Order: sequence, then structure tokens, then C-alpha cells
Amino acid sequence: MEKDLHRRIRRELQDLGIHPPLDVEELCRALGERRGRPIVLRAAPLEKPGPSGLWVDVADMDVILYQRETTRLHQEHIILHEVGHILVSEDEPESEDVADDHEPADDFVEGWATMIPVLDPEMIRRVARRCSYEDGEECEVELVATIILEWSSVLDGVTPMSEDPSLRRVESALGDRRGWL
Repeated sequence: MEKDLHRRIRRELQDLGIHPPLDVEELCRALGERRGRPIVLRAAPLEKPGPSGLWVDVADMDVILYQRETTRLHQEHIILHEVGHILVSEDEPESEDVADDHEPADDFVEGWATMIPVLDPEMIRRVARRCSYEDGEECEVELVATIILEWSSVLDGVTPMSEDPSLRRVESALGDRRGWL
């Protein structure tokens, strides 16, 4: 399964025209263009303990909220995790939400509704159901974020290809593609 996920992520990044070095905002812009709706990124002082990120699909845009009070690397991981949810949702058929055993507590929903009053409490309840790593989707999207950041950490340190066309031909002939692993 992990090998298939690596292939899928590589294909997604290539289809979106994303090349190393990784720019998370550019990735979100390209994905938003493909979806025909912008992805808006917002840092927020999210409560701890609690989710460190949240993807909300509203009528005309996708909003990703991420923890403001953490490192930039962790913020990028949070954003990529939420991007993983968007990618998974693109592959799923439209379906009615069904309550499950991981129903969030009312005080959790009310707390988020107070913090972000423009969000419908039922939307918060639906999103909060995704906060358990017992859920297969949560594990998959966490792995998506981890894989992309691992690739990025390796490729960001690689010397860029030469601007000289003759050297680029030699680099290409030697198999140096400088693409996603």
C-alpha cells in the first residue's frame, strides 16, 4: 500500500506541476486551480490539546486552518496533512455523512463554533470525526504529509541543475532528473 501511495503522490505532484524545492503555498495554489476553487491558508491559535489543523470546504473555497503557535516545519506538515484530505476527497464519490462511533463531544463542537463563529456546528462535527488515528484515512493522509516532507528534505539539499544547456544534457544523460523520489 505504501508503495502505491508513493506512486500516487509522485503522480499528483507532477500533474500539478510542482517541482523541488517544495513550496507548500504553490502546491495549494496549483491544487486549488485544478479544483476550480482557491485553497486559503490561515494560521490560527488553535486550542491545545486538540487538532492542530482543519480543512473546511465551504461553498466557493477550501480553507485550511493550521496551528499558529508551532514551528514552520510543523505548520507545513499540518497543511500537507489537510491537503491529503483534499486529495482523498477528490477520489471519493459524493455521499451523505454517516455518524460513527467517534462522534465528537458537544463541548468540543461548541468550543470550535465559538472560536470560529462563521462555521456551522454540523460542519465542525463532521470535520472533528476525522481526528482519530484509528481512522484509516487519517493514517493515510498523515503518511502523505510525511512522504512529501521527507522527499522535500532530501531534494532541497541537492545542488540545482546547471543553467548551462550543455551541462544539463550531460546531467540528463546520467539520469539526474531532479524530480520527486
